[in-house]
Amino acid sequence: MLPIYQPYLPKECLSYAHDALDSTWISSQGVYIDKAKELLKEATGSRFVVLVNNGTCATHMLALGLKYKYPQIKKLIVPNNVYVAAWNSFLYSGGIELLPVDAHPDTWNMNTGRIGKQQDDTALLAVHNLGNMMNVPELQKKHPGMIIIEDACEGLFGTYNGLSAGTASLMGSISFFGNKTITSGEGGAVFTQDEDLFEYLNSVRGQGQSSVRYVHDKLGYNYRMTNIQAALLYGQLKIANRIREMKRDVFDLYKKELSSVEGVKFQVEEEGTTHAQWMFAVRFEQFTFERKRALELFLFENNIETRPMFYPMNQHPYLKNYQSDMTEAIRLNHQAIMLPSFPELTRGQVLAVCRKIKEFMRTQ
Repeated sequence: MLPIYQPYLPKECLSYAHDALDSTWISSQGVYIDKAKELLKEATGSRFVVLVNNGTCATHMLALGLKYKYPQIKKLIVPNNVYVAAWNSFLYSGGIELLPVDAHPDTWNMNTGRIGKQQDDTALLAVHNLGNMMNVPELQKKHPGMIIIEDACEGLFGTYNGLSAGTASLMGSISFFGNKTITSGEGGAVFTQDEDLFEYLNSVRGQGQSSVRYVHDKLGYNYRMTNIQAALLYGQLKIANRIREMKRDVFDLYKKELSSVEGVKFQVEEEGTTHAQWMFAVRFEQFTFERKRALELFLFENNIETRPMFYPMNQHPYLKNYQSDMTEAIRLNHQAIMLPSFPELTRGQVLAVCRKIKEFMRTQ
């Protein structure tokens, strides 16, 4: 079975994790915590970085930081076609009403054209679906005074107006899960340019410890990244350019081979942005849900794993009470699929996937 994703872990990358194990510093202290943090800052231009144990915890830190910095915020504008962790992270804390906005048919991100004038008690969560960037600086110009935070878990290395994902807003969360471009197995980070917010988040991730060891001055969580995770992350960041080039070749070949297929559409990038190229997906504009499922089954039977585009949020049973216009989110779920997108995917494998898609379109 050709998997949807598998991490690129050459020996040179793993050597740092072996070194962390040999050092016996295997928990949340060790030299690789700072080493990985500094490489991330260098790679993204973020002034401050907080390393945490996974991407969902990183996004939960956005909720905690928002409450800390702007306690007057009571509502949050959110996209309705994202992975559930984006919503869960704010539902954990409570006290903030989620205001869903439908997807844009071209970018597959939140349709910001449907955001009207908002009160001072409302913030916005930008999510970069599959690595396609929302242009946060331009969004800020259109909505001056609105607090924007970013779930950039799928957006590492994407840019808007020359800035890295997660760096132009109040805070941005990053994921290093096993299927992300850069992985530490599990792991995440929060970017911010605000020193006060950094100090708060850095304390919260470590049980709310104050500047005095074992004196805790706030409610906190055990969200710390381990030295082993950080060592793997450090090794991945050392070869990040190579990984990105490999993925770029995969994306370019898919587009070249599938652009001539009737009814096929790809994500459209906003002006001034560059796609992070996390997961390649294709939309079949004439498909019904049943026909898309038939394609998924056909590819599975030919040993090709795929993944559906995220379900509209209120189709999850525990979120069914969130009623809003989800017309485009439903269409995307019915018409779009993600294809194998890992760095070591060979030219022959990409061509084989494309041949099978074309065969399905001709014969079924």
